[in-house]
Amino acid sequence: MGADAIVIKDMAGLIPPYVTQELVSALKKDLNIPVWIHTHDTAGLGASTYLSAIDAGVDACDVSISPFANGTGQPDCLRMLALLNGNPRKPDYDADKLIEVSEMLKPVYEGLGKFASHRNEVVDSDTLRYQVPGGMLSNFRTQLKEQGMEDKFEEVFAEIPVVRKALGWIPLVTPTSQIVGVQAMLNVKFGRWKNITPQAADIALGYYGRTSAPVDPEVQKLCAEKMGKDPITCRPADLIKPGMEDLRKKLAEKGLPTDDEHCVIYAMFPQQVEDFYKKPEPKEEAPVQVNTAPAATPASAAPSMTVIDNGITARVSGPSGSRDLTIIINGQAHSVKVERIG
Repeated sequence: MGADAIVIKDMAGLIPPYVTQELVSALKKDLNIPVWIHTHDTAGLGASTYLSAIDAGVDACDVSISPFANGTGQPDCLRMLALLNGNPRKPDYDADKLIEVSEMLKPVYEGLGKFASHRNEVVDSDTLRYQVPGGMLSNFRTQLKEQGMEDKFEEVFAEIPVVRKALGWIPLVTPTSQIVGVQAMLNVKFGRWKNITPQAADIALGYYGRTSAPVDPEVQKLCAEKMGKDPITCRPADLIKPGMEDLRKKLAEKGLPTDDEHCVIYAMFPQQVEDFYKKPEPKEEAPVQVNTAPAATPASAAPSMTVIDNGITARVSGPSGSRDLTIIINGQAHSVKVERIG
């Protein structure tokens, strides 16, 4: 069908080793394109899952590097290399270089202390119960702290399976992981389904597509009443009028490329596309001020370096009546002669 690769993306780190082996083996048997696997080590399964995938013939797996590895991150690359000692498929990486990279990243990690938490880097078996992706888990701790609900962490995460079940067991992957997480937080803070986000309502009403299981009919009815619109059973995109030509026209009016790729990117990130192509406004160069007072040094003296206004460096030479200057502005050298008038 034109795919370059198949990637098994296990955001919450839930795939156990033997299931991984069965899945990768089946894919490798039927495909002639690369098969990748991506998992997190939140539940402590990541490294063993990768080993099973490698033995089953997977072409690549995603790893991370300490101190940003393990826990809600991917398994650490140095640990994976150690686990693969003696395995004929072990890749040939320079471990000393990887250790060097790890050391370089430690102060970066410390600098991000406001957003990081040691709890994100440890195994949390509760993820097997909550089935929450690693990225969502680490971000959510910070968000709950900002909301003054840090003490409600366990309560909010216990609510996530409740919300998921009501919304037809929607898979937790961006943006649905954030939608479910926010709804769980609102359920805990204000009472179950007292406040419903428009996005959660759209999932219940079918505007994100057909869910894995039926949506709770009571929740769906409540969402329809609160949002003032009915559930749909068709493909959501069929309700949207074709917009490619309108996008092409809008891009043309702005003097931007109008090919399909730019149209699609602009539909998602209009401001960023405009900023990317925005021409920088010309900077006005500050006027150069030169002190024209008679030079204290004799004409025969060697040229001297002088720093004058606006941080511009000038090399001064010649008699006091005239001066040859080399002025460096924004890294560009300009040769000028300045003469005293009057």
